[in-house]
Amino acid sequence: MTDWSKYPFVRMLIPFALGIWISVFVVDIRLSPTFLITAALSLFAMATLTAFLLKRQRHTWFFGAVMACYLFIAGYSLVRVHESEIHKNYYRSFQADASYYVARVYDYPTEHPNSIRTVLELEYQFCDSLPSRPVSGKVMAYFPKSDSAFALHYGDLIAIPAPIREVTPPLNPEEFDYRAYLERKGITGQVYLKDEDWIDLQANDANPIYAFSYRFREILLASLQRSGLNDDEFGVAAAILLGYDDNLADEVRKDYVAAGSMHILCVSGMHVGIIYLLASFLLGFLNRKKWQKTLKQVLLLTLIWFYALIAGLSPSILRASLMISFVIIGEAIRRKGFVVNSIAASAFILLCINPNNLFEIGFLLSYAAVMGIVVLQRPIYNLLYVKNKLLDKAWQITAVALSAQIATVPFTLFYFQQFTTYFWLSNLFMTPISFIVVISGMILLLVSWIPYLNTLVGYLVWGSVYVMNWVVAKIESIPYSIIKGLYINDFEFAVLLVALLLLMLTFVLRKRRLFIAMLASLLLVMTSVTIRMYNSDHQQGMTIFSLRNHTAIDYIRGGEHVLLVDSALMADESTVDYSLKGAWSKRHLSHHPQVIGLEEDYANEYLWKKSNLVSFDGKLLAIWDDAVQCKDGLNYRLPVDYLLVRGKQKPDVRSIVNGYEMKLLVIDGSVPRYLAEKWIAQAQDLDIPYYNIGEGAMEVGYVLK
Repeated sequence: MTDWSKYPFVRMLIPFALGIWISVFVVDIRLSPTFLITAALSLFAMATLTAFLLKRQRHTWFFGAVMACYLFIAGYSLVRVHESEIHKNYYRSFQADASYYVARVYDYPTEHPNSIRTVLELEYQFCDSLPSRPVSGKVMAYFPKSDSAFALHYGDLIAIPAPIREVTPPLNPEEFDYRAYLERKGITGQVYLKDEDWIDLQANDANPIYAFSYRFREILLASLQRSGLNDDEFGVAAAILLGYDDNLADEVRKDYVAAGSMHILCVSGMHVGIIYLLASFLLGFLNRKKWQKTLKQVLLLTLIWFYALIAGLSPSILRASLMISFVIIGEAIRRKGFVVNSIAASAFILLCINPNNLFEIGFLLSYAAVMGIVVLQRPIYNLLYVKNKLLDKAWQITAVALSAQIATVPFTLFYFQQFTTYFWLSNLFMTPISFIVVISGMILLLVSWIPYLNTLVGYLVWGSVYVMNWVVAKIESIPYSIIKGLYINDFEFAVLLVALLLLMLTFVLRKRRLFIAMLASLLLVMTSVTIRMYNSDHQQGMTIFSLRNHTAIDYIRGGEHVLLVDSALMADESTVDYSLKGAWSKRHLSHHPQVIGLEEDYANEYLWKKSNLVSFDGKLLAIWDDAVQCKDGLNYRLPVDYLLVRGKQKPDVRSIVNGYEMKLLVIDGSVPRYLAEKWIAQAQDLDIPYYNIGEGAMEVGYVLK
């Protein structure tokens, strides 16, 4: 029987995390932080009292129940307190009076294909007729590539104009919610700043620790370039060694994702673990006496956190460093066997610092992978006995990859709707190669100031990274290396998490009935998916997607669909991936539909298009743009269900009314905002029903028969 007293942080983490989750997603009761803190402290006092009064073993369950309630309330309260701190002096509360803000560059500015991006923290608001006031809030800022923007550094103070735009919510079905993603990071607005829009105040208010971290990383990146690394090899080496992925080419990034090796490019537990193992081996001579062992643990902790510092103190490296720190501390206090408790302790502390970590996909994936390796790797490895030492080592690596993949499958399906098929093959080759890259890369950073020697080690790093990129590209080229469109809904995601928990408990508690319950959970998921797939075979409808500067109309019947698009969208793969494929995955549709252009004629058994007219499911849609318009001299008005206006043409609803008798005027997302407002004003004047696609996609039909 498992002694749960050895895992106190595991027992603490579950109700604490549940309280955070309930506070954000389920219950929206606006209780004051003071009341919540009082309730939490009262429960803690009750738990402490019961610990003294009920000393018998049979009564300890009552203490555990009270503590669980306390931790649940504490998690719930923490979210409310965190929200109240964020909205203290919140800039939007006074935005109507603002003329400009003083903001601090909060994050390291990074270069992107079309802009320079960073996060600004607002500090003061200035008004024309009122005194300045301190404000709070973070905004995402985009700068054009210019000398003044490239000169920005972390901590610089700048003046920016008001107002600040809100981040646009998702406009299409199943589109990534970028606004919610930023809000969980405390970012609630965005600004686009041309050179003439902002003023450098020639002052700096940087956190000295982060300033040193960013500056030291810049020096190390320059040393990597001086050692002969360039192009893709430099981008990969910088990402692996220092967590700097701005120079990583999109094509290389896609290769690593498809091969199931993207985790190698993020400074995470694997990298920190390699450094820990190497340093622990080199400091092995300090294992003789007690004081030497203590000194060794202190040196290891110092080295781990110094590496976190030079790697930019990113969330992933902080998680990994904290996890390994608790493992080191556990060894120091002779709790080496309870790695799971150390992992839970690090997660508990990170949630106390920021409860929104619970909803960060990086946080979830890293802890799920580590827990999977700790709990499942040994049982998977024991399934197969390999006598040959080399093959046995390969099977060990494969078992690690399998355990991590099993633990992260629910998250990759729910958040990314895809599955990497050859992850086991990729990790079989990439694990030893990445080990060489990390070790040789660390040596290169140490000897980068020594002529000739840095070049020699640089060649070793370059060669290792080149082989790594070549292996990834070859694995990515194998057919079906990545399977996309694997949609699961909220219910199926929750049941998969339950199944994963039951699987882990099966091996921890060694109870067969838990395994049977896990199989029942999987059967429930399969039943739900089967029902959704059956319903998708009977769907029929039309979706007009909301895309800036583009037009996309999807006609769906059963599992087939035809996409009507403008010519520019056909070549814009990133927009299709971001805005359209989520809806296709949910409806079990192919990611490669029949595509026709706006100027083409087309006909099949359920869709007919001629010139600017489209007939589908008994409904008629007419397209009105610069190329196709109706003349005033028609003898009759053509009755249509929908009339879609698109492009940058001058708004003229009266001309449309002369040619068409429409039930609904649809203003496409390709219409600029200022023109859309004029279309809407004219429609309102003529009392014509309208729908603005710029505010969200329009779905018609989809009645499941």
